[in-house]
Amino acid sequence: MGNFELICEVPTDFGATYTKYKSTKSGLTVVLSDIEAPLVNGYFVLATESFDDFGCPHTLEHLVFLGSEQFPYKGVLDSLANRAIAQGTNAWTDVDHTCYTITTAGSQGFLKLLPIYVDHVLYPTLTESGYYTEVHHINGEGEDAGKFVVYSEMQGCQNSSSDRLHLRMKRILYPETCGYRSETGGLMERLRELSVEKIRDYHKAYYRPDNLCLIITGKVDPADLMKALEPVEENILSKGPLPPMQRPWVSTGDFPNLTKNIEETVLFADEDESMGTVLIAWNGPKCHEYFTMKALEVLNLYLTDSPVSVLQKEFVEIEDPLCTGISFDSTDHLKTTLMLTASNVPIEEIDEFPAQLFETLQRLVEANDIDMERMKMVIEKEILKVCRTVPSNSGICIDFLYGSEDGEDLKKAVKDKEYLAQLIDLTVSDWINLLKTWYLDQFHVVLLGKPSAEFAEQMTEEENQRIEKQREDLGEKKLEELHDALEKAMAANDVPVPNEILDNFVIPSVSTIKFIDVQSAQNNSKSIKNAVQEHINRDNSADIPFFIQFDHIKSAFIKLTAHISASSIPSHLLPYTRIFLKSIFSLPVERDGMTLTYEEVVKGLSEDTLEYDSGLGTSSGFRELAVFSIKVEASKYKKAIKWLQDILWHTQFTAERLKIVANQILNDIPQSKRDGHSMTIACMRIIQYDATKSVSASRNVLFQTAFLTNLLQTLENDPNSVVKELNIYRDALCNPANIRLHVAGDILKLEEPRTSFKDFSNNGPLAPITLAQDVLSAAGISPGETGVIINLPSIENSFSMHSTKGPSKFDDPDIAPLLIMIELLDTMEGIFWKLIRGQGLAYSCFLDSDVEAGEISFSIYKSPDASKAFEQAKFVIDQLTTKKMEIELSAVDGAKSAVIYSMVSRENTMDRAALQSFANQVLKHMPASYNRSLLTAIQATKVEDLYRVLDKYFVSLFDPKTSNHVVVSTSAKVPEIQKSFSSLGFNLKSTTLNDIAGDASS
Repeated sequence: MGNFELICEVPTDFGATYTKYKSTKSGLTVVLSDIEAPLVNGYFVLATESFDDFGCPHTLEHLVFLGSEQFPYKGVLDSLANRAIAQGTNAWTDVDHTCYTITTAGSQGFLKLLPIYVDHVLYPTLTESGYYTEVHHINGEGEDAGKFVVYSEMQGCQNSSSDRLHLRMKRILYPETCGYRSETGGLMERLRELSVEKIRDYHKAYYRPDNLCLIITGKVDPADLMKALEPVEENILSKGPLPPMQRPWVSTGDFPNLTKNIEETVLFADEDESMGTVLIAWNGPKCHEYFTMKALEVLNLYLTDSPVSVLQKEFVEIEDPLCTGISFDSTDHLKTTLMLTASNVPIEEIDEFPAQLFETLQRLVEANDIDMERMKMVIEKEILKVCRTVPSNSGICIDFLYGSEDGEDLKKAVKDKEYLAQLIDLTVSDWINLLKTWYLDQFHVVLLGKPSAEFAEQMTEEENQRIEKQREDLGEKKLEELHDALEKAMAANDVPVPNEILDNFVIPSVSTIKFIDVQSAQNNSKSIKNAVQEHINRDNSADIPFFIQFDHIKSAFIKLTAHISASSIPSHLLPYTRIFLKSIFSLPVERDGMTLTYEEVVKGLSEDTLEYDSGLGTSSGFRELAVFSIKVEASKYKKAIKWLQDILWHTQFTAERLKIVANQILNDIPQSKRDGHSMTIACMRIIQYDATKSVSASRNVLFQTAFLTNLLQTLENDPNSVVKELNIYRDALCNPANIRLHVAGDILKLEEPRTSFKDFSNNGPLAPITLAQDVLSAAGISPGETGVIINLPSIENSFSMHSTKGPSKFDDPDIAPLLIMIELLDTMEGIFWKLIRGQGLAYSCFLDSDVEAGEISFSIYKSPDASKAFEQAKFVIDQLTTKKMEIELSAVDGAKSAVIYSMVSRENTMDRAALQSFANQVLKHMPASYNRSLLTAIQATKVEDLYRVLDKYFVSLFDPKTSNHVVVSTSAKVPEIQKSFSSLGFNLKSTTLNDIAGDASS
């Protein structure tokens, strides 16, 4: 293995083996995880420690992608990644490490890209111009929130409720000498003071080969991997020896525990002051105390994991919920932090919430109240999850950051199944002692996150005053100089990547990708010929008249899913959709003449299933279908069928349960309305979908406040009328003619895959599948002259969404070139990436083609001014369609490769592959080979096809007569953005979330 020495081989309970190597020459660490999947993942981890809020770890994460010593061109890494059958690269910064990622279809492209990626990580260019555009500068208008990326990203999150709470928690828990205290993303006020020299010094200190671990998962030959790393090793060694380094975190010592209880209020900006958040934190065990950490994880699940768990029953599943969600979490630090978060706490209850929580925990201790039967069930389910879950890399990362170098900690980190088995032997006294030791006997921090409209106004006013003063201080001449400096920096960054670099990176053949094999069979099919169909046909002892598709994959589990067309629900009942879906798995059930209470139902589902869910649509779309799924061990196949039957037809609606669920939904709404991007989507759906026809549109969160408020009043005065309407809703939805069943798993091992459904309800002729395009509003059918701008005080950026007509048939020949054109425009280092993100006009923007809806959309995410990003996108499309800007052939090849990756990633696990099989054959009415045929069409696409779809679709997207528009913006920018869009010919009506919902429902 060349310079690399084998440290250890660690088998795991989830089927993979971790093999750890370390270079005896450079100190570089490599961990290979052999997993059966078509994708190869790379996670390149560095231990990074910061003792201030300048954000050096985060800024470095961005600057690394601007070029390297051997490849000194901005964007070359992402351009080559696209040619490696990937979709660009990514990275994240955590408080104790920075991780760079890449995922490719197959290993060939991955291994070719690996040396180039490591060169970027270890030897980036870190130029002054790169810092100027990507981190922070002041533009010619005197604004900090201009043409850059890092500052804009932190501006979008620094004052969110979650970030404010967690930063304050860290400030209280950790002393000033501790890196866990820092804001590694960088606080805006510190980013304004940062310099490229400080970042270079930080890189020199931490970005070293002996502080780098390459974690690689997938089917990769170890010999091929080591060969790919040979030039990396040679380059590292050519630099000469490095000075000794103190190991981050491990060398900085222990950190003191809290010495008293602390409670504080933390304000965050929001005009809706009805709901807050409670965060409680404790000092936790060391990360190497694996058994204790696993025991706490199980205890936390026992306390919170279902409607019958202690804390959910006490705080969530009550008529007037004290919160809508309550959960524990912990950090993976050398010394962990234990946290409890209660979300959407009514503001009038928030001050008393912590005392009520501790009283509940104390009551459990005093009464020795642990349900050992349920605890055993929680543990057994966790054991099953270990066997079926795609392995997390957290154990490898913790071992690298904090473990012993001989791999002994890695061996301990993967023994989840062994630790869980030991937990079964714990007694009530053991669990009570664990609860008492970590949550009651320790000092804690309580933070009450409270929304404040006044704080929102104050922040806006302070920022406006700061910018105005900055402009005055700089003066007109200096602002002109700053504008020129920005233009020069952008020109220096945007040196084109030489074509020979791209041309020499040959795109791997699709034949090198190992797809997951799925064999399909259908109930009563005479046309399908394979071993699975033969197995189904032999199971013929009963007449089973309804539609079932069986998809055979390698799995110890069976997933049973009902896809139900919702078109037969009466229009006036459609608003019940959200409460119906949220409550359906936690209602009493009538079974064999007996009524199971909702607690018995939840407990029974927990015992018999690994997971269950209800919602609208699948990962492939189809939001007009109600989808109910249950996943079980294969031995419980018949129980899954029985549970699905009970859930669909035998649940009992009660006023008590409906009040609880309605209040939970209502309390969730204020938090949902603080998210700019999701509100942009919600408003566009109000415009484009007919809520009297669309089950998806009717459940829009913006409609639910008025509906549920009225519903709760009716439940008080006339509960029987609500129960009656929900029964009518259920009868219309769950008509057997609407139901298509999907069974995924090891079908050949099921003894009665077909006749196990003999007691299921009879089915008549199947109702057609309702597509999104069938329930569009007038504005959705004929887009044009429709647009709104929403004032949202809780955000500090702007977001937008723009929509026009697109292909509406799944076999439309335009789909392949359209997907490639989208990739060319908004992929990493694509045209929009360079000319919009690269100029700081938005953190990101992306296009989407929704064939089911027959629409194409363009979204702008976290922009200082969405109108400027939109104007730039319009300019790009004009330049392309007039051929003033040429489509480069090398870029087309990279885009094809990236599209192929995205298609492979949709079926990179057994479950996803089975779902794709069902979606293609049943929901799209396409052949099982649909995805493979689309891959062929993508490879055959020519440049003239791209120009055709540009003219046919993209021009319409930027024409006010053929497109719809929604902008959601921070209050201060609304007039300016509205005026800018008007100058482009787009008339956007200024409104609020409440008003747009009211206008739509009136």
